[in-house]
Amino acid sequence: MRLRQIEVFRAVMLMKTVSEAARYLHVSQPVVTRVLQHAEQELGFALFERGRGRMMPTPEALVLFEEANRVYGGIERLRKVAGHLRHHGAGVLRVAATPSLAQSVLTGAVQRFGQRHPDAGCRILSHHSHDILQGLLAHDFDLGFAINPPEHEAIRAEVVGHGRMVLAVPAGIAPPAGRPLHLDDFLGLPFIALDDESPLGMLVQQRLRDAGVDAVSRLEVQTYSLARALVESGAGVAIVDQNTAVSGAFDALTLYAIEPPLRFDVVMLRAAHRPSSVLSDSLGECLRDAQAKLDARLPQVIDSTPVAWEAAPRAASGLTQDE
Repeated sequence: MRLRQIEVFRAVMLMKTVSEAARYLHVSQPVVTRVLQHAEQELGFALFERGRGRMMPTPEALVLFEEANRVYGGIERLRKVAGHLRHHGAGVLRVAATPSLAQSVLTGAVQRFGQRHPDAGCRILSHHSHDILQGLLAHDFDLGFAINPPEHEAIRAEVVGHGRMVLAVPAGIAPPAGRPLHLDDFLGLPFIALDDESPLGMLVQQRLRDAGVDAVSRLEVQTYSLARALVESGAGVAIVDQNTAVSGAFDALTLYAIEPPLRFDVVMLRAAHRPSSVLSDSLGECLRDAQAKLDARLPQVIDSTPVAWEAAPRAASGLTQDE
C-alpha cells in the first residue's frame, strides 16, 4: 500500500463513513472512494463491506489497521523531527575559532546560541587560521571564525563583523601632556609582541615598520588575551584587537585608539562543498549580535586621546608614573 492509501484507509477505519473520512482529510468523497478502490484492487481483497451508510471493516482490514497505525505513527514522528530541524537544528555543532575570538566575542555568541537552541550541542575548539581552514576541508569542523583569514578556493568566507587594533597600557602611566601622542611615547615600557604569523599579526608588524617605530621586544606571547593580562600586571604595553581589549576589567589598564586605525574583519568560514545548516546559520547571527555589542562598548572604555603610529619628533618617551 502507498502512503496515501494508508492515510485514507486509516481515516475510514477511524471515522466509520466515507463522508466523515473525507471531511477529516479535507478532500472530497469521490477521492476517498477512488483511493480505497485502488487499494483493494492492488491488495486483491476487500477492505470494507458497504451497507446501511457505514463501512464495516473485513477481518483482513482489522489486521492491516494495526500495521497502518504503526506506519502512521512513524510518519508523525518524522514530521515532528522535520519541524524540530527546521526551527532548532539538531546534533552537535563543531566550531573552531582563533584564540582572540574564542575568548571574547564567541563567548557571548555561544550564550545567545544556547538560549535559542537549548537541545543542541556546541563543541568549541581554539585554533589558528591555517588549522581552521584545514579542519573545515577535512570535515573536522562545521564552522570556523577567524580574523582576516587567508583566502581559499574551497572555503566560503562571510564577513560577520569588523574591528580595529588598540594600544593597551598599564594603568597609572601618564603620557606626555600638551602635544599629540605617538606610539613610541609609550615604548619606554617593554613592548609585548605576539609570536604570531597570522595575517593580522603580520599586518601589525608591517604597520610598525612603515611608521618607523622601533618596537623591540624582549617579551613575546602567542595570544592577545595573554598580552592583555601582562599589560594588566604592569609588564609592558601591547597592541591588541578591540574584542580582546574590551573583554575584561579596566582598573589595571588604559586603552588608546591608534590613528589611522588598523582595521580587521571577523570572518565566518565554511567548506564550500557542504550546505549550510540551521545551527551554523544561527550561530553566525548570534556572533553578529555579540560583535555589535562589543563594538558599542569600545567608545565607553577607550581614552579620548588618540595615539599616532608615527614616531614622535623626539628621542625620549616622556612617560611618567602616576603617584
